[in-house]
Amino acid sequence: MKIKNKITLIFVLLVATMQLVIFSVIYVFACDYRNDEFFGKLKKRTLIAEQSNFEKDGLSSEIYEELRRKHLQTLPNEQEYIFRSNAQLSKIIAEIKVNLTKEFHSELLRNSYAEIKVGKAFVSGIQYKDQDSSYLVILTANDDDGINELSNLRNLLIFIFLLCILVLLLLGRFFAKRTLEPLSKIIEKVNNIRVTNLHERLYTTNNKDELSQLASTFNGMLDRLETSFEIQSNFINNASHELKNPLTAILGQTEIALLKDRSTKEYTKVLRGVETEALRLDALINSLLKFAQTESDEKGLLITPIRLDELILEVKGNIDLINPDNQIEIDFSDFPEDPDYLIIEGNYGLINIALNNVLDNASKFSDNKKVIVKIIATNQVIKIVVTDQGVGIPPDEIKNIYQPFYRAANVRNVKGYGFGLPLTYKIMKLHSGTIEVFSEPNKGTIVTLIFPNRLQKLSVSR
Repeated sequence: MKIKNKITLIFVLLVATMQLVIFSVIYVFACDYRNDEFFGKLKKRTLIAEQSNFEKDGLSSEIYEELRRKHLQTLPNEQEYIFRSNAQLSKIIAEIKVNLTKEFHSELLRNSYAEIKVGKAFVSGIQYKDQDSSYLVILTANDDDGINELSNLRNLLIFIFLLCILVLLLLGRFFAKRTLEPLSKIIEKVNNIRVTNLHERLYTTNNKDELSQLASTFNGMLDRLETSFEIQSNFINNASHELKNPLTAILGQTEIALLKDRSTKEYTKVLRGVETEALRLDALINSLLKFAQTESDEKGLLITPIRLDELILEVKGNIDLINPDNQIEIDFSDFPEDPDYLIIEGNYGLINIALNNVLDNASKFSDNKKVIVKIIATNQVIKIVVTDQGVGIPPDEIKNIYQPFYRAANVRNVKGYGFGLPLTYKIMKLHSGTIEVFSEPNKGTIVTLIFPNRLQKLSVSR
């Protein structure tokens, strides 16, 4: 069932239930009021009957009859009965042909007055006492006018109730349609958005209602999707380009070498060129594989305790072997007294890659100028701050540094593939860490890796 129909149905049911309760209360009160009013009339007639039959000192019975005819309307099926007080209830019932209850008879003898309704018959009784004897004066009558009035009221209430149901259905459907019209537009707009028009957005207003929030949420999702598609498209284009270059070079050199017989020296030169391009292709494929590895989540990763100071020293040693001219220095001034503050939990291989990327970039893009590595540890986080004196990153390009294959315009002459920071960013994300980059052109770059401290995780788990 559509939401529009559900809203209409719920609205109609709620209002119809309230109306049914109100109309039922009105009808019950009307019945009670009508019964009380008729019992009042019947009691007056019973008093007149008692006076006309037993009070000899008052007016004569003829005068009472005249007053009753002139001022009191005769009630439908009105019957008057007089019994001795000691008359059996069964005898009374047999004569008046109304099935009176024992409670009515007992109340009449006890309180000298009682009234009851049995079926359509209204019964009113008075006990008259004098010095010698006691009598029961009982009047019965039907309230035909009251029954007709209540029947008309009941029919009117039923008609109004059904009419209101119809009106509520029309109004509920109208307002539900008006209320959900923006949602229908959102659905129509979303259904028309494809890969080719991801730039389109839903119309939003300044209202803070749920539909406006839904539209804003969809727009946020579309922003992320558009960015992801753009990154994916750039990644594929750049990967194709980077992979194609060494393959083209290899194929070109081999084709030229095979055109004719060549000397050993010439073949050696061709093979060295092929080897260079093959090594470049191998490095690129390895970078792609490492990057793809971090696309998965933590499942399958071997997580172990890692002392970051020891790992940094190991990474520094590896870089010294590959690039002996580097000037990477480790600042021990802020080392904590407790070595446990330097321990994180993570995958040793991936953290090694992340640190190697940052330190290698710092040395490479600063042309082997001094690079300072500083560790700042607290009981909550461990920060590794890498400061270089390189060319820096232009402000308008720093937002793109986490895209694979992206390289800033001022470093395109430096050897590399644009995988270092994107890979490091994904590794940090896998380890619930963050990476912060601050850079000024021609002044240098500060890269900060922030890891959650294992002590903080242990205290939370407890």
